[in-house]
Amino acid sequence: MGLASSQARLLSLTVRQHSIENRAQYLQAQKLRLSNESDAVYAKYINALDSTKLETRFYDKDGKVHWVDGSYNNLTKNLVDDKASGTIYYVQDINDGLLYQPKNICDAYNAAGGDIFKFFDSLGVNYIKNAHTEEYIQAEEKLKLDIANGWNVPPYTAHFREQYTELKSNILNPPETDTYRDANFINSIALACKNSNSSDMYLSTNNKQFTELKNYLNNLKSTKYYTGDMRTIIDYCLNFNIASVFNTPDNVDTLTAVNITGDKQYIGYSKATEQAKKTEEAQKVDDQFKLSMLLNGGAYKVNNGALTNIYSDSIKTTLNNFTSTEYATMGDALLVLSQKIMEGEHDSSKASAEGDLNALLATQGVDYQTVETALSNYNKYREDLAAFNAQSPQTYTKYLNQVDGLYHEKLFYAIQSAGGCKEISAENAKSPTWVGNMIKNAQVVLGIYDEQNKEIDNVTPSSHVGIREISNDDEIAQADSEYEASLTDINSKETKYQTELNQLEEERSAIQTEIESLKQIAKDNIASTFKTFT
Repeated sequence: MGLASSQARLLSLTVRQHSIENRAQYLQAQKLRLSNESDAVYAKYINALDSTKLETRFYDKDGKVHWVDGSYNNLTKNLVDDKASGTIYYVQDINDGLLYQPKNICDAYNAAGGDIFKFFDSLGVNYIKNAHTEEYIQAEEKLKLDIANGWNVPPYTAHFREQYTELKSNILNPPETDTYRDANFINSIALACKNSNSSDMYLSTNNKQFTELKNYLNNLKSTKYYTGDMRTIIDYCLNFNIASVFNTPDNVDTLTAVNITGDKQYIGYSKATEQAKKTEEAQKVDDQFKLSMLLNGGAYKVNNGALTNIYSDSIKTTLNNFTSTEYATMGDALLVLSQKIMEGEHDSSKASAEGDLNALLATQGVDYQTVETALSNYNKYREDLAAFNAQSPQTYTKYLNQVDGLYHEKLFYAIQSAGGCKEISAENAKSPTWVGNMIKNAQVVLGIYDEQNKEIDNVTPSSHVGIREISNDDEIAQADSEYEASLTDINSKETKYQTELNQLEEERSAIQTEIESLKQIAKDNIASTFKTFT
């Protein structure tokens, strides 16, 4: 082969050799890239195994708990009909603190200029401004009706009303007269002596009762009740003296008061042996004993054992007739007497008050019912006035849809407390993963509005029961599928690249062999040529 021809062939092979080496370098770079891709796919798969998703809780109409994906719409109850179905969360940008809101909310808030009612108007919230409570309105209507009926004007004069009220009270509770009180005291003494262990026995409880009884009975002598059987009973008590009992023969050493039938012994008194002392004072018979004898009657025994009753036959008859009871005692009679006097005084006092009331009504030319109606109407007005004054006059914003109104009211003040809002796209708002991803990337935080302190309080799934973070099974399954597909593709490409590299290596080796041969031929030609010249 000629020298020129050899050189041309060598140059061609060298060019091809460089081309093969460049291609091999490219294929090696692609294999390295595939290795990096394999690492990335694996890392993505591992991350997917740790993937979680955000969910929020809400309640259905039956109160049953449901968990739904943590999309912006579900978390904020945006586009949800029942906005009271769970906690309302706000999505707040970490950098500027603004709340993410749909375009219509942002537009309405920005256009309102801090006026909540303009905000409501823009969003179609139906409300009544400066409304009173239902209780206030009802109380006001009652008062207006009373005034329209003229019930607010006091009837008659204040003096007439005072007299009327006093006399009416006297009719219902007649004033106690001195006679009534005397009879009441007599009744009290008799009852105090009544033995609780026996229905027909009286035992004096102290030495003052006898004197007091006589004083009250003596007061009755000047009253209308001092007549007939009452007079007989009053006089007997006032004149009662048991000295005659003690003036019996000396051999009467025991004085005993028993009941009328003689089958029970109530009171005993021993004369002892004081033969010379025959007077009441000498025997030291005290008032307590005398009162018991007076109230019970009883008998005393003489030395022959006969019973002689303190009450005479005539007084016994009077007591039985007056009390309508057989074997009545003076204690029984005093109870009946005092009760009759108290009833009489009550009726008399009531009749007096009724007469005075009729006389008062005559001065005005009206009857009882007319006055009662007028006073009742005036009192109703005063009651309704008091009920109205008890109501708070403070007004409030009344929503025709309470849940919807309160939702937008809270939303307005939440945005205001955050300093404003920024728009979220409809696509991101409905995405089940957007909020969760933004939280993981430290772009947003969740919060609830504290109405008392008027600020947003940040919350996390671990700090609030209304949200939770769970394993994202769908994403894991998708990542597993993508991982398998990616590995298959990478392995196929790597096999292809390796095959081509092997082919290039074979071609490069053949070219290298041929180049070495051409170099040897060229060397031999040069040596032969220079040998001829030498």
